[in-house]
Amino acid sequence: MATIDYDRLRRLNPGQGGVTTETVAVNHRALITRTLSKYPVDHALFRELIQNSADAGASTVKVEFFTERPLKLDNISDIQKSVAKRLRISNDGMFFRSEDWDRLREIAKGNPDETKIGAFGVGFYSVFAVTDEPMVVSGKTAMNFYYEGDQLHYRRIDLPEESQKEAGKWTSIDLPYSVPKSLPELSNFTSFLAQSLTFVKLQQIEFVVDGITLLTIQKVKSDPSPLEIPREINLKSLDQSMKIERAETESVQIKAKYLNVTQLGKQETENRGMLSIGFKIFQVFTTESEKPNEYTEAQLFLRNITAHIVTSPTQSFAKKLQGAIMKPPPRHASISMIALNKTEADSSQLTSGIATQIFPSSFSDAKVFIGFPTKQTTALKSHIAAPQAIPTMERAAVDTANAYVKDWNKEMMYMAGILARIVYGCELKSVGLLVPKDKTSATMKELYQKAGYTMKQFYFESSTPDPRIGQYIATGFWKSATVIPLMTGQGVLSSKEVRATEDITFLRQVAMVPREMYNEASDFYDQVKSLGMIRDVDVVDVKNEFSSRALDYADTIAFLKWAIKKLKNGTFSQQDIAGMMSYALLADEKMGTVDLRSIRYFHNDRIVPETMPIPFTCLPFKISKELRNSDLEMLGWRSLDIVTWIMHMADPYNSFEVEQNITMSPDFSTEVLIAISGQWRDMSGSMKSSVIQTLSAITCIPTQKGMKYPKESYLHDVKMFSDLPVVNEKLRSHVSDDMLVSLGIRKTVELKYVMERLHSDEAERKWSSSDMITYLAANQKDIRSEDIEFLKVNEIVTRENDTRLHRVMDLYEPTEEHRSLELPLLKWPGEWNRRSPEATFLFRLGLNPYPSVHTLVSLSAQAGTEEYRDKVLKYFLAYFDQNKYRATYNGRIALRFLPATINDRDSKTKRQVILSPTECYSSSAIEVFGFPVLREDLQVEAWKFGVSMYPPINAVIEKLVANPPKTMSDAKKMFSFLSSHLADIRDPEISRLKDARFVPVDLGETGTATKYQSPSRVYIAETGSNNSMFYREFFDFVDFDNSSNAFLRHCGARNRPSVVELAKLTVAEPNSMFIRASTATRYLELLCEFEKYWSDIAKDSRLVEDMKVSEFLIGKRYDDVSSSSTTTKDTESEDDDKADDEEDDGGEISYVLARASNIVINDDVVNFNYFRKEILSAPFDARLERLYELVGSQKMSSVVQERYRIGAEINSSDTESIRKRILERLKLYIDGSQDKLKVGYNAFQKSFQVVSVSKILVERSIIRMRARRITPVTSSISAAVVRDSNKVQVTLCLVPKFEWFDVAQALVKVVLERPTPDAATLLESLMNSSLTSLERRGYNVKRLINNRRQEERAAKLAEQRLLEEAREAAEAKVKAESEQRARMQADLQAQMQNHAQGIKDIQDTQTTVAKDTTVATAEQKPLFDDEETENALGLPPQAESNSSSLLLGDSNRQSQNAQNERFMNMFSRWRSSKKPTTDQSPSSSTIMSQPLASNTRTPGGWDNITAPSSTPSPIPGGSSSVSTTRRINNDGESTTGSLLERGIHNVSPFHSNDLQSGAQTWPSADPQTAAAVASAATSECVCDRSVAHNLRYFGQVRDEGMKVYLDRSLSTLPPSVNSQVKPFCDTLREIATSIFGARSDAFHMFYDVAGDSIAFNLGGSLFFNLRYYVNNMLTSGTRPGGATNSDPAATLDYWFPVVAHELAHNLVEQHGQEHSYFTEAYIQKYAAAYRRLALAHSDTPHTQRRK
Repeated sequence: MATIDYDRLRRLNPGQGGVTTETVAVNHRALITRTLSKYPVDHALFRELIQNSADAGASTVKVEFFTERPLKLDNISDIQKSVAKRLRISNDGMFFRSEDWDRLREIAKGNPDETKIGAFGVGFYSVFAVTDEPMVVSGKTAMNFYYEGDQLHYRRIDLPEESQKEAGKWTSIDLPYSVPKSLPELSNFTSFLAQSLTFVKLQQIEFVVDGITLLTIQKVKSDPSPLEIPREINLKSLDQSMKIERAETESVQIKAKYLNVTQLGKQETENRGMLSIGFKIFQVFTTESEKPNEYTEAQLFLRNITAHIVTSPTQSFAKKLQGAIMKPPPRHASISMIALNKTEADSSQLTSGIATQIFPSSFSDAKVFIGFPTKQTTALKSHIAAPQAIPTMERAAVDTANAYVKDWNKEMMYMAGILARIVYGCELKSVGLLVPKDKTSATMKELYQKAGYTMKQFYFESSTPDPRIGQYIATGFWKSATVIPLMTGQGVLSSKEVRATEDITFLRQVAMVPREMYNEASDFYDQVKSLGMIRDVDVVDVKNEFSSRALDYADTIAFLKWAIKKLKNGTFSQQDIAGMMSYALLADEKMGTVDLRSIRYFHNDRIVPETMPIPFTCLPFKISKELRNSDLEMLGWRSLDIVTWIMHMADPYNSFEVEQNITMSPDFSTEVLIAISGQWRDMSGSMKSSVIQTLSAITCIPTQKGMKYPKESYLHDVKMFSDLPVVNEKLRSHVSDDMLVSLGIRKTVELKYVMERLHSDEAERKWSSSDMITYLAANQKDIRSEDIEFLKVNEIVTRENDTRLHRVMDLYEPTEEHRSLELPLLKWPGEWNRRSPEATFLFRLGLNPYPSVHTLVSLSAQAGTEEYRDKVLKYFLAYFDQNKYRATYNGRIALRFLPATINDRDSKTKRQVILSPTECYSSSAIEVFGFPVLREDLQVEAWKFGVSMYPPINAVIEKLVANPPKTMSDAKKMFSFLSSHLADIRDPEISRLKDARFVPVDLGETGTATKYQSPSRVYIAETGSNNSMFYREFFDFVDFDNSSNAFLRHCGARNRPSVVELAKLTVAEPNSMFIRASTATRYLELLCEFEKYWSDIAKDSRLVEDMKVSEFLIGKRYDDVSSSSTTTKDTESEDDDKADDEEDDGGEISYVLARASNIVINDDVVNFNYFRKEILSAPFDARLERLYELVGSQKMSSVVQERYRIGAEINSSDTESIRKRILERLKLYIDGSQDKLKVGYNAFQKSFQVVSVSKILVERSIIRMRARRITPVTSSISAAVVRDSNKVQVTLCLVPKFEWFDVAQALVKVVLERPTPDAATLLESLMNSSLTSLERRGYNVKRLINNRRQEERAAKLAEQRLLEEAREAAEAKVKAESEQRARMQADLQAQMQNHAQGIKDIQDTQTTVAKDTTVATAEQKPLFDDEETENALGLPPQAESNSSSLLLGDSNRQSQNAQNERFMNMFSRWRSSKKPTTDQSPSSSTIMSQPLASNTRTPGGWDNITAPSSTPSPIPGGSSSVSTTRRINNDGESTTGSLLERGIHNVSPFHSNDLQSGAQTWPSADPQTAAAVASAATSECVCDRSVAHNLRYFGQVRDEGMKVYLDRSLSTLPPSVNSQVKPFCDTLREIATSIFGARSDAFHMFYDVAGDSIAFNLGGSLFFNLRYYVNNMLTSGTRPGGATNSDPAATLDYWFPVVAHELAHNLVEQHGQEHSYFTEAYIQKYAAAYRRLALAHSDTPHTQRRK
């Protein structure tokens, strides 16, 4: 099947092969209908047209309906039944301009003005929802739209004069309804109109039906006043692209007059979407309607807060955003919201609807306004107006679909949050000013309510329908400042000083949020706390408070309760509580100052009676009774126990009264002992022991013999001893005998009497040891503890096989097991019964029931035979649990008593040793490391001996490193063991193992290791891997079992070397690596790996340096014959070459290993083809080229130098047409190219020219190649680009028969940063193709052709008309000014009769000026030449010599002439510094007279002012339209005058002491114009505001208030300068007030040490250099223009134009023609005022003027 040549078909021209062309048809009706279907918004038509009116600068909008049956007031009640047949909407805004008419007739062409809301160009087409024939009437023109079928057409009509008069100031849109329809529901519609005034820039809206005005609503605003912005707020957006410049507040009054019929049935309009906002606003005005045909009037007041924003998006972002919204982002923006505090709300007499809409009661009512409200809520209870935010096409929501639009809106909403933060701060500050000195709950209650009212407005919730919008606003609110003002009990404070709400009464100095304040705005405070902006009371706060005062009982109780609560919920730790207590002091009347830090106990009256004295470490009962015992214990305290209390009572160092002394008062001692007795049963043994020990040491027992020690007292009477001290009766009756006996009070006689029987020599009295034991066992219940102790330490029993007495504790129970162990046994007659009373008593005295662990260990360690040792160890194991050896055995015992074996790897034998439990181990797996192992029969129960199974892993590692394995078997055992314990090996051990040499890599013939390597330097061989075989020659590979390999990998072994290691090896041995790679392809793959992991290689700087000098890179050489032995070649490389699409021209390609500096990267194919056989080239692979470049290879374009030899220039008539063709095609190429440009198209167009030459030769030579010298190559080309010495002018040289490809190749090198090979081909295709062919290929060339033709025709017509009208205007103006001069000179002559001395005669000058004027008029020169400009300034006309002599005497005439000369010299100095501009077009003479174009911007902030629509800006180099000159003559003066006044009005004082913000030099409009105009205009008045960086505030002039700023390097003004401050201040003040009528406080002085800046304008504040005043006007004898030191008028001559120059910067920021125009316009307009002031100074002595 044949293939269709689609490209050939596309290139067919009309008429060839039946080709025809037609325009694609568009169904306009369907397109508009579908577009309007995307506007589901109430009253969409009215929203669009009202917004368009506001964008046109209208103040009034009139909405008129015409019904089929006209209504009258009498039947107005039937208005809802009427059917409308026509709608007309009118506004008094700016008339349509030509570009407005053009946009009107184009669908989807939005307003390119970034200050307007419209962006999509479909707003006007909403009229087609009601009509098919809309008509727009504006100014002198009307435009009517109509359908022919489904195609929309329009006609443009020039209005007759009578129609223009009828239309007047109104721009009207007339809409005859396609189908009559009912009037909109009145209450709903009036609510919508009322809503329209909320944030839309309109002053009045009228609603008229059949000539009856149903509603007139007006908005009056006060002048905005600045709003102070809190310093802590960051005014910049997240991406720093927006910044709030200032904030203003203004009062708004809304008046309404409406017919009552409009409010009938208004309840039905409740809750109707967004329109409910307007209805509720309008509800403010409604009253009870009685008569529908009567009018009601009402008014209300609002306060509007506006933030003015300066935007500075990046150039790329602005370009992309412009592509999305079809206009650039605005440089200035604003955001507004309405403020209302509680005082205003309470005092307001508004009806219920207004409060809920201006400050919505619910979050769903608060909307984002973009001109009109959207459906998007703000997340806080306040509307926010963001006119520069970008809505969706239907304007129902904020657009977040487009990425760049979303980013813009995100930043805009963030700025809205900052504004909300500013408003909040200002509102809280105003509340803080009302805080009284007496801050009580009663006095602060009202302030809490006011602050809470504001806080509720700024609580954030989620917004709908897009929650992100609310998040952006909330982020701006909270993130713009790290702190936020809050209301506390001490007033309004920063959040960093405020603590969260808590019920705390013991802190009086910490600022907390009171509970009453928290309840007023709990949600807001919770939000603040959740963001971490306030915190709870912490330890530091309490410490600071406690360190300043002592606590009373109430404070202490409150503090302890609070601390316990915090401890329970985990807020504070025990350490925190202790830290706070260390600062707490309790003031007690009885105890004095109690340091809570010393408290350890609390008083529990259940243990210690309340009346008893307590130690100072115990918390008083007055406090402890208020708290639960469990809570006090949480604080680390415990109940005062009996022991501590008794020790306190028994302490001899404590001084007690006799009545409360336990050793002196029997009654008190009895009470104490009774208290102890009550607790005795519940006391632990240790506590009882402590009590006994304490009381036994003091005389605390009351007896009939007085106070006695317990051991001296007896419980009962003993008949044999009648004089014993016996305790009193009360003590015996209330205290148990057990307690008294425990204290040491005796019940029996002492033991010494009994012991006498044992040692008695009398046979009848002598007892045996067994007899004594039997007696004592029977009475052991009554034996005291000390007697028991006596029996324990004395020798009272005998042992087997010995007649001597021994201590009971030294003997063992007499059993057979103990006899086998040869232990000392108790001698007992008869059969031993361990359960008998005697045995029990002996065990009590210390008889050993079994040998201890220590005894057995010692026996085993000292055993003389293995048999005895085994017997001891078997006894230990057999009775391990029964004798509870587990509890007493210590496995860390140092005695060596265990048998173990050690493996000797050299001799392969095991030797026996006796070791301690810590010296051996129970696992045989560690024998291979050389560790001792417990004997095999004991290993099962090794844990009973405390023997570990394995040694510590670090010890194993030490063994491994110190004695690495010598055989494969040992290595596997060692590595496998460590592999099973990888989890125990920590990072330090891994680091050590990684570099330790313990891996056997070379086993000799005997199987014994002869070489060891560290894991980090060995690699695990992979089965079947070729890489292992390849790398085995260079690296050590091992392969143990899987377990061993896992251990080695854990220690750093890898499967293959890293890229860095491969690189090091390749750089060191490139030839070996190349041979091992076997093919060039594999070697190149290795180099590609180097490029891929270059980031790792680059970390080794030494390796990188080695790579630069090593011959490891492959270079391709193109040879005519076979390569030498130093090169390599294979079949696979040939395949690679074919894959690279290289042509070998019959030669062969060989590979050579070379260093990077000897290899060239081919980025220039043309030059490469010339030198391909002379150089080594890098392979054609992007990855390899990057590697080669990184290690030092140069690009072909950098090593080839081209020298052009251009022939003689020849005349050619085609150069200009070629130049135009090239520029035209180049523009198409740049528009469609994504390549980075080296130079912009506009700059290139200005500097580009074409010349024809006879020939062009280019010599190409290799430079920067040290390998060898290569012969240059010379060839002929047909095109070349050369530059002048300054590299500004670009000249394209062409031979007569040039090739377009040479042209394209030369141009892309100039225009593109990195031209690709395809770039020249594409550009050649564009230049070599016709426009028709390019159009078929999709290039937009038709509009270019049409625009060029229209411009040529318009330029010719405009030039002819302009010249004709200019001549007529010049003649009329010269005549009028001549008459004016005559009148002015007559006035001057009358005023100058008394001044004749010292004045120079300027008669010759006057004659010359008059002569020049006459010549200019006769020759009909351009309208505003130099002389004409001088006349326009209002200079007095030249008088005839004879007429002068008639009016003035000689002296008077000289005085008059001197004044004129001074005035004229001032302007001649000013204008003599100007240089002629390069623009020689006819319109250049009219530029200075043009009003400001609509795109000029004002630093003062009047972006909304636009020039009249009929006054287009002049086009440099072309002609203006016919109406231009007429507009200049008729309206230019009034328009320019209003702008000049606005520029004066916009001056403002500089409030900051820091001039660094915003200080910069004024930018120029374009390089050429700025160089010519701006430098000339500032040759004597340099206004460089960058000097502000070096200035600081110094002070104010006394009685004048003018601020002075001083160079930062100076501490004060020099004395010679200080005296001139007041005169300079007077001069500036007079110029400001007497000449320009400006506020003098906006004028400032500065003094610097050096520089050319005479003055500068900083945001509307004017600064003038005092140094220039002193040096240039006073210290020299003569000033410019002949001014002297004592001449104040000469001072005015100099500074008057300087002030005019700076005022012009309030209208035009950039230096240029427009700025020069306004400078001279100021001088012209205020010349008369200047002249009057100069004359006044001439008449007034200098001293008198300065007094």
